Amino acid sequence: MTQMVTISATKQHGWTVMGMLVVMGAAAAGALLFAYVFQSIEARQAIPWYVCTLMLIPVGFGLTAINKLNELHADREGMTRDEKRRLEGIVDEKLRQIYLAISFYVLAAIVSLGVVLIGKEVPGALAWGVPVIGGFLFICIVSIGFLLAQIAEVSKFVGHLKDRKDRRKQKRKLRARTGTKLADQARH
Repeated sequence: MTQMVTISATKQHGWTVMGMLVVMGAAAAGALLFAYVFQSIEARQAIPWYVCTLMLIPVGFGLTAINKLNELHADREGMTRDEKRRLEGIVDEKLRQIYLAISFYVLAAIVSLGVVLIGKEVPGALAWGVPVIGGFLFICIVSIGFLLAQIAEVSKFVGHLKDRKDRRKQKRKLRARTGTKLADQARH
């Protein structure tokens, strides 16, 4: 059991480091792309407002992931006490990560909207604000993959629990049938 926890913790740490690298790469790519586009195009005076709303798209995926994770709290039939305890810790940590991600999306959209509004009044604000908006947007887009992975992982786990429950039910039925046949044979 200790070995499984160690492997799981090592795997989680590896995903965290890789996730941080992906987020930093997305932020850098978005910032560079938006800075390049902003300097190449003559429309320097405005950033489309819908860019801010694009940052809120992952919120829908986050809410779906939260719903799926909360289902795990309710559907724990057939699990041992130790499995329930471990699952509760994992679910709580994933929920915390998703709440942080949703907070980031909302904050990024608000900051971007502020840059758009200030950029109309103060031309110099767009020079630094556009790369920031690009970085935020790319982080939001890339994080959709993280949210989809969370949803898929939860669905796979729920499927595993249901399969295990069905296998146990079939074993009980088989034992009941076999026990009845053995009792009949013993009487004859």
